[in-house]
Amino acid sequence: MKPMVSAGGATAPALVLLFCATAVAQEPANSPNGPKPLAWREKLHPAATHSQISLLTAAALAHLLLLLIVATPVSAESQETNPSIPSVLTLEWCMARASEANPALAEAAAMASAAKHRIRPAGAFDDPRLAYDASNVPIGDFDFDSTPLSGHQLGLRQKLPFPGLLSSRKGAAKRGFEASSLLVEDQRLLTDGAVETAWAELAFAQRALDITDRNIQLLRQLAATAESRYRVGSGLQQDVLRAQVELTALLQERLRREEAIARTSSHVVALLDLPADTELPRTASLNFTEAIPALSPLLTRLADRNARLRSAEKKVAEARLRIRVAELEGLPDIDLGIGYRVRKSVPGDAVDGDDFLSAGFTIRLPVDRSKWRAKVSEQRALLRRAEAELRGVRAGLSSRTRNAHAQLVRASSEEALLDTGLVPQARQSLEASRSAYKVGRIEFLSLLDSQVRLLGAELRLVRARADKRRAFAALETASGEKLR
Repeated sequence: MKPMVSAGGATAPALVLLFCATAVAQEPANSPNGPKPLAWREKLHPAATHSQISLLTAAALAHLLLLLIVATPVSAESQETNPSIPSVLTLEWCMARASEANPALAEAAAMASAAKHRIRPAGAFDDPRLAYDASNVPIGDFDFDSTPLSGHQLGLRQKLPFPGLLSSRKGAAKRGFEASSLLVEDQRLLTDGAVETAWAELAFAQRALDITDRNIQLLRQLAATAESRYRVGSGLQQDVLRAQVELTALLQERLRREEAIARTSSHVVALLDLPADTELPRTASLNFTEAIPALSPLLTRLADRNARLRSAEKKVAEARLRIRVAELEGLPDIDLGIGYRVRKSVPGDAVDGDDFLSAGFTIRLPVDRSKWRAKVSEQRALLRRAEAELRGVRAGLSSRTRNAHAQLVRASSEEALLDTGLVPQARQSLEASRSAYKVGRIEFLSLLDSQVRLLGAELRLVRARADKRRAFAALETASGEKLR
């Protein structure tokens, strides 16, 4: 973490002041040059004395130290907490930010790291045990010199599990780590899809507000025309009142659009882990020109490409190894030990105080077979659950892929229909209606209907573009691969 200290602003004057004041304060009072130092100080500040300049030097030092203390904590960490948001909120920036700061993605990565660290302990032997015994000490004398059997005995014991148990445990831990790593890939796609969906909703809300504002301005012009015609006697009061009612409804609609922007902005801020008071700028264009991928290849590649499905398969493999682990844990294991007794030579000792060496083993006898059968049955049930989850994941991903593809086709077709047909036609209809109303050929109600149709067509076009983005993101999430 590199400290950042600003050299501009108030710091530069403090450095200049410190340099000048220090130079003056360090000038000897009895300089052979006579009055030159004093004259130079008087030019710096005519009323300054030597003690005043010393105080000036101390003040400059204190000012500089204060600035250093305040500026030092500004680091890369604080810059990450408050990132620089671009003036135009692009989808690429949001995805890059989410890949670095999204909490769900960080959680999945931490879980995978924890699973990785479980592999080595799972395949390792238990720690050896060191023992000490004060052996055969007589209670009456309470020493080691009375009998030849007394001594200090050291022992070392090591537990050896049944062959294959450690390798099975390690294999199960590896499958668990592989499943967790694949879930990180899946979470990355889920995060990208969620970010794109939230970004598209924010873009739609902003553009819907723009369309509403344009229609409010247009309706005010129509209301002014209706009032003018009513004043000269060529219009009806009903037309004026109808225009005011429609204007009030649009103003109410504008409040809902503003609320939608605030709501979608908060969702984007949460996904990107930005400060709660962050104000998001306007989003980039919603236009999306990616070709629609074919459905059949996506379904064919689902088993090979989708990280969530592959993770479920790894969990099934882990569950099978857990069954093997439970079976091997129900078999005998052995505990080897070696001992060394340090003795003293005492009268009557046949071996004249030689030390004793001993070795032995202990076998665990799993006589309660029902307990171990229950453990195996538990793991078999967990295997059935993992297999059922695998089938559910496979069926769910296939269904979601089909649904997302259908939504993408619908949204793309609707966008083309609205962009090239309905919206231009609604604009032409409104212009024709305005011209006809000015010369009294149609009623005001027909003019309002044309304006409402244009508003609805423009909103549906923006909605279709946002839905196209959402459907493409959902298709990538369900298929488990990037399609652009």
